[in-house]
Amino acid sequence: MLARILLRAGDYIFVLRPLILVPVWSFYLLGARSGALAAPPGGAVRVFPALACLTLLMASAYLINQVFDRRTDALNEKGHYLTRGIFSARWVVGFAVALFFAAAWVNHTLPAAQRAAMVAALVLAMAYSLPPARLCARPFLDLLANALGYGGVAFAAGRAVFDPSLAEAARASLPWVLLVGATFLHTTILDVEGDRAAGKRTTAVAMGATRAARGAAVLALAATAAAAAQWRSTGDTLALLVTAPLAAAYARWAFARWTTPRSSAHAVQGATALVALAAAWNEPRLLAVVIPLVLIARLYYRRRFGVPYPGPADDASATA
Repeated sequence: MLARILLRAGDYIFVLRPLILVPVWSFYLLGARSGALAAPPGGAVRVFPALACLTLLMASAYLINQVFDRRTDALNEKGHYLTRGIFSARWVVGFAVALFFAAAWVNHTLPAAQRAAMVAALVLAMAYSLPPARLCARPFLDLLANALGYGGVAFAAGRAVFDPSLAEAARASLPWVLLVGATFLHTTILDVEGDRAAGKRTTAVAMGATRAARGAAVLALAATAAAAAQWRSTGDTLALLVTAPLAAAYARWAFARWTTPRSSAHAVQGATALVALAAAWNEPRLLAVVIPLVLIARLYYRRRFGVPYPGPADDASATA
């Protein structure tokens, strides 16, 4: 009985896909760190209300995405909550609407610069999943939406805690935008067969897995170059310490013909882990959330669905 209750509680938590919220939290906190380094010393600031708002907005968007991606999720062995009938589409939409209104309530308390970032996040997230835009099924626009959403908008929302300048946020976020683009290409490689079968034309479907992996390597190398330029101008090495090893790994997998679902899964997991560690450098409480979340997710997914999480078994795709 207790195990059944715990599994059901897990359903309500993991339908929100909290592990793919980790990059949202990480880039927001990296943005806050960037703004704090550039801003003059001052009094106490409120870092977390906007993070809560962004979390609610993105969780709402992830729920909507599951509703519109049911067919491809079934082919890719993902989206278990709808494809296996654990929740109905109507319930998922209702939950998404409730989270949206909660986010709207928090948003009205935020400064103007952060409210603008939240609107941008909402527009991108909805355009990504909903027709007629449905950017997730449009080659290269799916890549651009993810790169700007995570590496740009989430970062800018965090930086706006200390500095509302959009130009400075764009400059400081460039290495992260490029890195997210590189990592996103590997997520599309993971799903390329199911997406192609469902008629969903992602960047990897359009380019093919090998070219997509090589594109990821080029973007990761560009991210490293941008991080090096940032280091020379500001003395901040954090982005370089993250992007350089990832660029080396991405290039090795792409140009040594090692591109497989397993290597792409490692690319996504490695990038997520390194970015989270970078964010935790100034905000170690992030690890106090992420580490237990990963451990619980592994137990939950094994018991609930009989699959490993967050990584693939053998050469199967990830289950996020």
